[in-house]
Amino acid sequence: MTKSNRNHYLDNFRGFTVISMVVFHLLYNINYYRPIGWYDGTLINKIWQLSIAISFFIISAVTSTILSREKNIKRGIKTSLLGFLISIVTYIFARDQLIVWGVLNGIGISMIIGGLLQGRVNFSINTSLIFIVLFALTYNMNKYGLYRFDFFKLLYDKNLFFLGFPSSSFYSTDYFPMIPWTFIFLAGLGIGSYLNSKNLLGPRGSDNPIAFIGRHAMVIYLAHQVVLYPLVSIFMA
Repeated sequence: MTKSNRNHYLDNFRGFTVISMVVFHLLYNINYYRPIGWYDGTLINKIWQLSIAISFFIISAVTSTILSREKNIKRGIKTSLLGFLISIVTYIFARDQLIVWGVLNGIGISMIIGGLLQGRVNFSINTSLIFIVLFALTYNMNKYGLYRFDFFKLLYDKNLFFLGFPSSSFYSTDYFPMIPWTFIFLAGLGIGSYLNSKNLLGPRGSDNPIAFIGRHAMVIYLAHQVVLYPLVSIFMA
């Protein structure tokens, strides 16, 4: 997609989210060496982190509504493979920061599911509301919310972490299981379908530095901690 064919408002949204993520992780790294009172384990931290994650899922979903079924499935596979690569790299080089089924895996599998459902399910604002409710209801499920029920206890004990049923030994510093995160992606498909029906996802806005960052979100995501982590370690250790 050329610059002239892009929706720069969507790029701006993605760009602001990328900036928010980079600042959040910069503070995360600093906090590792020198606790930051207003950041460390606070409600502000949780809301900020959640806003970043939800934004990425919704942006990915909205973008999916203007792409073909085949392209969405291919994007999902590529994104998932990058997620698995990050797991391998963190396992080898930074095991204390191990990432298993992180945000790229969560978005990747959601893209695949969304692609498979494309043309078969009529996503709308109404379906978005349903999926948002499902997201809220299942948000704490991966924290053993259903462990007291025998059936779900079995799922947790089998460590089906990718579904949202991690065992007590499961560890990951970045974790986005299918339940609940696929629900927020499906909600985003409804939002995207609505915007598309109103012709709001075509070429709009003008290029700017924030949009540039948004267009290169994946590269920045993959590189930012590679740059930030050693820099903060040098200055704060």
